[in-house]
Amino acid sequence: MLEQGIFIVGLAGASGSGKSTVAKRVASRLNGHVISMEVYAREMNHLPLEEREKENYDAPHALDLTLLESHIRDYAVGKAIEAPIYNFAEHVRVGDRREHIPAKSLLIVEGILSLHFAQLRQHFDLSIYLEAPDEVCFHRRKVRDITERGRSLDFIRWQYENAVLPAARQYLLPSKSFANLVLDSNANIAIVEKRLYEAITEKRALAVVG
Repeated sequence: MLEQGIFIVGLAGASGSGKSTVAKRVASRLNGHVISMEVYAREMNHLPLEEREKENYDAPHALDLTLLESHIRDYAVGKAIEAPIYNFAEHVRVGDRREHIPAKSLLIVEGILSLHFAQLRQHFDLSIYLEAPDEVCFHRRKVRDITERGRSLDFIRWQYENAVLPAARQYLLPSKSFANLVLDSNANIAIVEKRLYEAITEKRALAVVG
């Protein structure tokens, strides 16, 4: 929990619920960092692309949980971390390159399964769940995957129907019960950002007082 004034937030929600966008904006305003669970996918560089494309990256087994938890633990005690760099078009980690992230006063751990794992929840000072309708999430994910990850519309639809939605129903939705706060992310992103910012600042102020 809260150590050396470092506040750690777990931010969960469906793919396309706006987690990455609002987390980065709020972390920037509060002099913090964001780590995305997506870049902590297990090493699958040894598999051919066809097999890597079929992997369900939204399922718990696809995550390098040991590495992610160790990084959260290190950050919580003021240590810098070396986060993986991930190539989403090829579904691989980028060699030995890492992103150097020095510890600041705030860390937001955002990911579909951030509230699924008990090992991670124990480190969070605040757990938040973003929710939005499937059609809204799919539209946002589609725009991101085409513009940022170079994926075809056919692949995006296949992956959403065969991996994203089944994993959300099996793993994500049950984790909502672990959230301290549920935010409606169907609203304008600026509004969601404001609500997340207020939730963090209010809880952090109480933690400092306590």
